[in-house]
Amino acid sequence: MTSEELLRQRQALVHHIFSSEGDEFVGLVRKYCRGGGLAITPEIIEATHAQKNEIMGFTWWKFNPGGQAKGRTKKVLYMHGGGWVLTSGIVQYQFAQFLAQELGCEVWFPEYPLVPENNGKEAIDMVMELYKMMLKECDGDEIAIGGDSAGGGLAVSVTAHIIKTGLPKPNTLVLASPGLFDCVQRRNKEEEEYMDVTSARDPVVALNAIPTALEYWRGPLDENDYRVNPSRAELKDFPTMLIFAGGYECMEKGIRNFVEKAVMEDVDVRYFVRNRKIHNYVLSDPAAKSERNMIVQRLLDPDNN
Repeated sequence: MTSEELLRQRQALVHHIFSSEGDEFVGLVRKYCRGGGLAITPEIIEATHAQKNEIMGFTWWKFNPGGQAKGRTKKVLYMHGGGWVLTSGIVQYQFAQFLAQELGCEVWFPEYPLVPENNGKEAIDMVMELYKMMLKECDGDEIAIGGDSAGGGLAVSVTAHIIKTGLPKPNTLVLASPGLFDCVQRRNKEEEEYMDVTSARDPVVALNAIPTALEYWRGPLDENDYRVNPSRAELKDFPTMLIFAGGYECMEKGIRNFVEKAVMEDVDVRYFVRNRKIHNYVLSDPAAKSERNMIVQRLLDPDNN
């Protein structure tokens, strides 16, 4: 299958699974999302000199194009999407390759713990260990953090925990269609109507399973703990955030509410929503060249972009 065919297959699977809830959701995850191996290709491994590593019993990849970084950012910590239940898809690996080659920097890429077998506390503990390892090799302002979909939500939680624990913070947080559990909330009739429209248009994500996913993802933590519910994070000390969403995704209103919270807390946040584009379009759509270039320019020179 081509990369595009694999992407469409994955999108259809996510929509099918997230149209369910409760025990049915868990059953579908166990039936369709386990035992298939990793989607990374030999070509990506060769092009990026990828190294497979393990920490706390879970895999993580280091993509290293070789040579010196082209700008300020020497390392990117990137968390893939997959609805908290799927390992990375080919598109996420290709995006990691893109960042490594365009920035000339290392990309650290955890295959973090997933539900229902594991939980978000275990995921954040793993990713925090990786960040501490990065800090032994470079300064915080030479690191960027990014993520898409569920990985975008995890990236918010990780950044909040970095700040909460007093570690040097990254120079930038890049989020593509971040998964935020508050995206299911409809605060008024206007939001309800808006989300009905975007839900009908969204071919990738359905909101039915979000409450079940949160119940498993939070593990031993309270559902309002920022480590497992990024919408509850205190944002006032966050680095600059670049956030992207498609107009045809059911989570767009929840993402916009998160952006409004960031504005209220006086964060340097740049939000880009492109109508008629779907969930995670920034990673895979050829028309998103300008968005990807924006990310690259920011990470090359955070002081001036």
